[in-house]
Amino acid sequence: MATLSALSLAITVWFAQQALGNAGDVLTRGAGDSLVTGIVTDLSEEKWPVTSESLRALLAKSGTQGLRYVALVDRMDHHVFADAGTAAIAKPFELPGEVARQGRRVRQVDALARLQARTARDLDELTLPRARPYLVLEFEPPLIERLHEDLTRISVVAAVAALVLLAFAFAWSRTMERLSTVQRQAEGERRLVALGRASSVIAHELRNPLAALKGHAQLLLEDLAEPSRAKAARVVDSAERLERLTNVLLDFARDVPLAVRPVSPAELVDRALLTLPKDRVRIDLSLAPETLHVDAERTRLAIRNLVRNAVQASEDAAEPVEIRIRGDAREVVIEVRDHGPGLAPGAAEHIFDPFVTTKTQGTGLGLWIARQIAEQHHGTLTGETHIEGGALFRIVLPLVWTLA
Repeated sequence: MATLSALSLAITVWFAQQALGNAGDVLTRGAGDSLVTGIVTDLSEEKWPVTSESLRALLAKSGTQGLRYVALVDRMDHHVFADAGTAAIAKPFELPGEVARQGRRVRQVDALARLQARTARDLDELTLPRARPYLVLEFEPPLIERLHEDLTRISVVAAVAALVLLAFAFAWSRTMERLSTVQRQAEGERRLVALGRASSVIAHELRNPLAALKGHAQLLLEDLAEPSRAKAARVVDSAERLERLTNVLLDFARDVPLAVRPVSPAELVDRALLTLPKDRVRIDLSLAPETLHVDAERTRLAIRNLVRNAVQASEDAAEPVEIRIRGDAREVVIEVRDHGPGLAPGAAEHIFDPFVTTKTQGTGLGLWIARQIAEQHHGTLTGETHIEGGALFRIVLPLVWTLA
């Protein structure tokens, strides 16, 4: 609506300019004819041939009417007999009666026919040159000047009004977008709150069966011999991992502070990949620092979520998923790259939103949880399509979380 209003203002100003042009032509013709009549009257009383001095007197007399230049020119070769003032229009002389305009200056040519009629009763005493010169005037009509000033003011006001309308429309659009975003975020937060409560209940309900499962598996581990002992050890290990995951879910529900401790990059990655196919992962720790000071359980969960997504995205790729950890004097960077199709156009803005997923069986919480963990460490998690193909996710942790 604001755009249409601004367009309407522009069209109105354009029509006003056209109307001013048409009115200006009429006013110019009238002002020019009035000047010519007065000068012809004055020339009829002058002694011929008229000199430039006489024309300067006429110019001074008619200056208040906007007269800026007056001249008598030859009909044939247009050379000047006499003139006064400064000519501003370089265009060649037109035929008598025609008007030339250049900016606010107007030129009008007259054949002095009225002067001839005034003196025709006494042809024997007529002292006009036989060539009968043209009268050339250049003038700036004061009324046209005022009309131009009024139109300029109207144009400025219209332009300001149009800009205000467009700015209002832009601000309104941005406000509605933000409102829509806030509403979506509020809905997401509501669902997250419900999920947190459900996770808390589920985790509490799982704790007792998990404790029993782990306890009995540990008893079996003490009594069994190989190879059954190794199988019972795997049950105990799986129960402990499930117990840690349950604790992480409870921590998210309760917003428990981070438990920061030193951990080696190799241990961090190795334990993050316990439930994932290691044969499809390539690890590069050549530039990694010796120790990271992070919440190990949550950081492993973030890496596990990223690697799991990468493995699923590159199922048909020959190249393995790449994990690279590098550090410098300011930060530590954990990168996970796959060799799949990469991120869809525009997906980088929404993939970290909760419940957003492209998988039929996904919850849409893996990347959201990974970003929450990075932000709890005062870091960031970003995703992009690698220049050579595939998706690249990058966790950046500031130095404050990587030094003892």
